[in-house]
Amino acid sequence: MDHQHLAPIGRTAAGALLAIGFLAAGSADALPLHPCLEAGASCSLREIATAAGVRIGAAAQPANLSEPLYAETLAREFNSITAENQMKWPEIHPAEANYDFAPADALVAFAQANDMTMRGHTLLWANPLRIPAWVSAAPDAETLRAWLENHIETVVTRYAGTVDSWDVINEPLQNFSSDLYDNVFLDLLGEDYIAEAFHIAHAADPTAELFLNEVLVEEPNARFDAFYDLVAGLVADGVPIHGVGLQGHIVAGIIQPGGIGLREVIEAFADLGLVVEITEFDVTMSANGPAALEIQAGIYAELLSACLDLAACRGITFWGFTDAHTWINGTFGPGRVPLPFDEEYLPKPAYDAARQALLGRLAAVPELNGLALAAMIAFAVAAGARRRR
Repeated sequence: MDHQHLAPIGRTAAGALLAIGFLAAGSADALPLHPCLEAGASCSLREIATAAGVRIGAAAQPANLSEPLYAETLAREFNSITAENQMKWPEIHPAEANYDFAPADALVAFAQANDMTMRGHTLLWANPLRIPAWVSAAPDAETLRAWLENHIETVVTRYAGTVDSWDVINEPLQNFSSDLYDNVFLDLLGEDYIAEAFHIAHAADPTAELFLNEVLVEEPNARFDAFYDLVAGLVADGVPIHGVGLQGHIVAGIIQPGGIGLREVIEAFADLGLVVEITEFDVTMSANGPAALEIQAGIYAELLSACLDLAACRGITFWGFTDAHTWINGTFGPGRVPLPFDEEYLPKPAYDAARQALLGRLAAVPELNGLALAAMIAFAVAAGARRRR
């Protein structure tokens, strides 16, 4: 993995590195209890996650930032933002000569003002329905490659130093299939278009971490096997891929991987030297009464703990954070309550489950291996660099 963004680390980060190394070398029993682990502590998700050196994020919409409770809750509870739609190709680059950066810029500005990291989503969504019509009409490979280079270079360069990681390709596999999407990039450039996109992004910002993001690969199955083979091939070919995003869109009782299977998936990618994040977590329910909310909390607890118990798991991002604003309502209908806060911005049992999973990670920090310690240092250094800017 390319960790150029760790150097130079500066005096503060160097001191943190020495302190973490000292603590890791000592006995966990000798360490003082973190204040968030004390009985009765009321730390937010953000406070716990930051102390544990992991990302706790939410997809956000700039139009909602004018709603006081939305903005306040987002800044208080999360240390990371993902643009829910505003960095996708059709929104940010709707025509060959037309870029619309204003909505994405608003989210980046909010992240900077509130000392949050920013995930970029996504440079290319492989689903042909999510590719602008003007791109799908490319007349030949040379033209399409030039458009791809221009798009990625323009977007990534604009946000270099403010977006710390990118989902370079989103959903390369067809939904409910093990085959790559048949899109204009596959047709004209072949399977290597995925590797090309990573190389272009890395050249545009060598400090950004680059992810391949996929849905329905959270447990071992044929679809996971195909995705794993794709990722392993990129790693073997020296493509600058740093991590894998497991989306985590759960439908209770229907699409519901187990914690054991999720651990196996994460460990498989960790063995390739990659970090893993759950990038779009939500849990859709068929009901929203007290019993349903407890079932939902159990799913949150099982899956988030399965991820955060592993050093390679670098963070969790919810796809939204309040049931007042969620894509689920438009897809499955209202009342599916997928997120940790209800429509009044009150924490649900799912919030408590997420909090406990983060506390578990925090409690284990002194015992984590070098990968987790490196992730903690990188997160702290990145945050410090943003504050200095």
